[in-house]
Amino acid sequence: MAELTARDSPEMPPQLRRYELPLHRVEAVRRGEADLSEAVVEHLREKLAVQALQHPGKISEVLKLVTERKVWYEAAGCINEHFFQGRTTFNEKTLRSRYLEITQRRNRIAHDADLVDGDLKQRRSIDANEVTDAIDWIERIALAIAHVLDGKK
Repeated sequence: MAELTARDSPEMPPQLRRYELPLHRVEAVRRGEADLSEAVVEHLREKLAVQALQHPGKISEVLKLVTERKVWYEAAGCINEHFFQGRTTFNEKTLRSRYLEITQRRNRIAHDADLVDGDLKQRRSIDANEVTDAIDWIERIALAIAHVLDGKK
C-alpha cells in the first residue's frame, strides 16, 4: 500500500488518487504521528471492516482502490483457462451471477433458516455435493481474483 500512496506514483489507481481521508487523519500525518500510507490503511480498515462484501459490485468498488483491471472479467477468463482448461465460457456476468447465487443461498440459510417461502416447516433441500460445489466455487473465484491482482494471466 505504501507504494500506492506515494504522492506521484504512476501505479496509483484513480480511485485511490481521489480517495478522501478524514481531517483527523490528515492532521495526524501533518503532525508526523503517522505517515500517509498508515493513515490510508487505517482508515480503509475501519471503513471496510463493517461492510459485508457479499455482492460482486461491492467487491469491485473496493478492488478499484488498488487496481484498474477488470477483475471479474479477467477472473472469469482465469477460471475458464486454469480450472476448466478452456472447456467453459464463463464471462464477467455469468461469474458474478454464480457468486451472487452462492451468497444469496448462504443468506437464506443464515437469516431465514432456509425455509421455503411461505412455509414455516419446510426447508429447501441441500446435500453434501451442493455444499462442496459452493465451497469449490468460492475457492476458484478467490484464487482467480488473487491471480488477477497479482498480474498473472
